[in-house]
Parts: sequence; structure tokens; C-alpha cells
Amino acid sequence: MKILVSTDTSCLLNYDSLNKYNIRVFPLNVIIDGEEYLDGVNIKQDFLLEKMLGNKIIKTSTPPLGEVISYFEKIFEEGYDEVIHFTISSKLSSMYNLFSSVSENYFDNKIKVIDALSVSSAMLSSVFYAYDAVQNNVPTEEIIKVLEQRKSDYHLFFIPENLTALKNGGRISPAVAAIGNTIGLKPVIQLKDGELVKSGMTLNVKKAFKDKLESLLEKYSQEQYDFTLVEFGSDPTARSKILPLLHEKIGEDKLITGFLPINVSAHTGPGTIGLVVSPKINNVSLKNYL
Repeated sequence: MKILVSTDTSCLLNYDSLNKYNIRVFPLNVIIDGEEYLDGVNIKQDFLLEKMLGNKIIKTSTPPLGEVISYFEKIFEEGYDEVIHFTISSKLSSMYNLFSSVSENYFDNKIKVIDALSVSSAMLSSVFYAYDAVQNNVPTEEIIKVLEQRKSDYHLFFIPENLTALKNGGRISPAVAAIGNTIGLKPVIQLKDGELVKSGMTLNVKKAFKDKLESLLEKYSQEQYDFTLVEFGSDPTARSKILPLLHEKIGEDKLITGFLPINVSAHTGPGTIGLVVSPKINNVSLKNYL
């Protein structure tokens, strides 16, 4: 059986990381002042950052049904029998429901849709696990069983520079945002069970980052897990304080660096910095794949 691994752009650390592998990528969309852009096609982080700093109205939405159908039609026309496709967490987007419906109604369930319940390197780690398993002819049922186990085996937290984007996205009230921005209070956001939750507030980003890192190092062994610094236009001052800390605790040669996906950055805003802890791929670091 000829099987292909596919994903959407919410997993990408950079736009070249999957070019050398036969892994297909469905671009998610961002709407800026009513104009639609496709992630990695005609919009990248720097362009989104510029627009957000210019106070443009940023929205995300699901793609047209026809585009999803066409994407998979082209894959099956190449002779593939089955596709394992990863979507961004179903608690952040309706992509999982859309793609599952397409698989059932148009492709006789030949698309095995995986709700990643994560983003960024945590999601990418599972994508590469599936890719390796397919190359080694592991049955799809066994691959999916392991992927289900990996879904909760990660930790992702980030700290936005301010509360403006979260307010614009309706995640906090304008009153809370106004007070927080005035005194410099920043939220510590965690992706837990696929859902964004506030795990605390801080006036000191370095201290909050340090406390979280030390807690994570007690729980997650560096022999079994990767640590990835993720950013979206982060404050150079904050980065200059956090990066040496990560180099000291993780090791400069082991630390992975990347960025938050566009569909997450659009809601957290410029100046966001965070950390992802994700399981290695059959004891091999994700860094080896990038």
C-alpha cells in the first residue's frame, strides 16, 4: 500500500523544513483587512508582523471546501492509496472536523485525519514519527495508536508582549487588557489538551520563563524530549535574557529554535516568546530532521 503523510502549516518551524521529505503541506489561511493570504505561499511571519504592528484587522478561517477536495484529489491521482493527514488542534480550529468530513464524504475514509491537539514542534514531531513509520512499512493502525499516545506527551507555553491581540481575538476583556497593558502585566499561556489556557500572569518575563523551564526540566528528560524556543517578533531585550538561560540549561547545540505558527501568532500578537517540549522521534532529536 502506498501511503503519504500530510499536514497543515500549523506545525512548521520554518518553510523549508519539509522540502527534502515527501510530506505534503496544506497551507492555512489568514485574512488581513478582508484580504486572504495562504501561510507559506504568499504570507510569512515578517509580513504578518508588519501588518499586526500596523493595527490591521487579522482573522483566521477555514479554507473553502473545494480547495480541500482538490488538494487530496491531486494526491490520489499520483497513485497513493491512503493519506495520514495532521490538523491543528480541534480546540483551536474547525479544520479537523472539515477534513474528517471530506475524508468520509468524498474519499471513502482513505484520509486518516489526525487531530494533533498541538501546534509547532510538538505537532511536527508527530508528523515525522508518522513519516518514519510509513517508510518502515508500519501498518496504519499501529501508527495511529502511537500517535494517540503522543498527543498528550508535550508541553507548550508562551508569553505575549502585551494583551492587545488576545483582546482583539475575544480571549480577554478590553478592561483587563487595558489594565494589564498599562502596568506591563503579561499572561503566561499554556496549550493544554489542545486548548489555550491562562496558567498565570507575570511582570517579569525572564523569571516566569526560568521558573517554567526549571519545572519542565524536572518532568521531562533531555534524553527523551526536545526543547524548542518559539517566537513571533519577540522583544530583543526579553530574548537576550532568555536565550542565555536556555543555552545554560539545555545546551546551545541541543536547543531548537523556530517560530510560532501564523495561525497562533495571529491571536497572540507581536512580541510572543515561548517554549515547546516534545518527545523525540524514536530517540532521535527533531533537530536531526531540520
